[in-house]
Amino acid sequence: MQALPLIAELEAALTSGATRRVEMLARITELFVSEAARYSEEQVGVFDDVMMRLAGTVGADARAKLAQRLAPIANAPSSLTHMLAFDDEIEVARPILGQSERLEDSALRANAGTKSHRHLLAIALRRSLSETVTDVLIERGDPEVLRALVNNAGGRFSETGFRMLVERAADDDDLATAIGLRSPTPQARLAVPADAQSLNRLGRIGEAELYRYARDRKFEETALALSILCDTPIDLVERALLDPTAEIILILAKVAGLSSATTKAILLLRAADRGMSAMDLDHALLSFERLQAVTARRVLDFFRTRLKKPAQPMISPAVAVNL
Repeated sequence: MQALPLIAELEAALTSGATRRVEMLARITELFVSEAARYSEEQVGVFDDVMMRLAGTVGADARAKLAQRLAPIANAPSSLTHMLAFDDEIEVARPILGQSERLEDSALRANAGTKSHRHLLAIALRRSLSETVTDVLIERGDPEVLRALVNNAGGRFSETGFRMLVERAADDDDLATAIGLRSPTPQARLAVPADAQSLNRLGRIGEAELYRYARDRKFEETALALSILCDTPIDLVERALLDPTAEIILILAKVAGLSSATTKAILLLRAADRGMSAMDLDHALLSFERLQAVTARRVLDFFRTRLKKPAQPMISPAVAVNL
């Protein structure tokens, strides 16, 4: 590709009518798309300069057609791709946001942080999404965006992001159902301490024991009993008990099949040190009543995968519970 003749033709087109500019943009787009794999980065840069200047002078329909042609191209002109992704017209931005490999996470985060919910929805439907991008989508997205995100098998969630998602689902039954139906990551069997296994085999750990431990403010015993009843590593349970928010405790309690009374006792065990008000307690118990067991199990599966320390082999598989 010779740049000088192309640039000369560009200058002529820019001084002519709109129809001429649209025709030239379409012709240059076809020229690029047909040989894209063969062009060097330097050559792609020439296309970038030329097409950027033309794209800024044509209407939304022409820009939308341009975006549709460039979205599947792995080495599409980067500046032009960025410009199209941030176009206010969603028909222009949607193909790029949903498909283009040229957009880096930094651009996706910036777009999700500033553009419309329709832009966010396009991002939520991408084939894969990093945790840093889904964090922004969860924070800003409307219910449609959040449901699309939960149903996207290629989306990865941070611990903070997933907590926000669960919190958003408290008043949204459709979203809660979508979270509950999301396929979990296959789990390995999880370990509990050997002494806890012995107690469990003897039938000495149940909800009644857990309630008494929580009522008597016995932190370690409460954590151990909840770990047994949830078949969940004790370090996760301890982190949940120490966490400023109550969401994970509610999830553990629901998985364990606890009553509201026992759940309240566990929350009160936390309350003195966490500043939980009576209103906060009532709100947490209401969320517990609304929480679906299947949703709680899926969320717990997710948090188990976030543990950095791998599970140890179980001494006895007899007490394993496969969720």
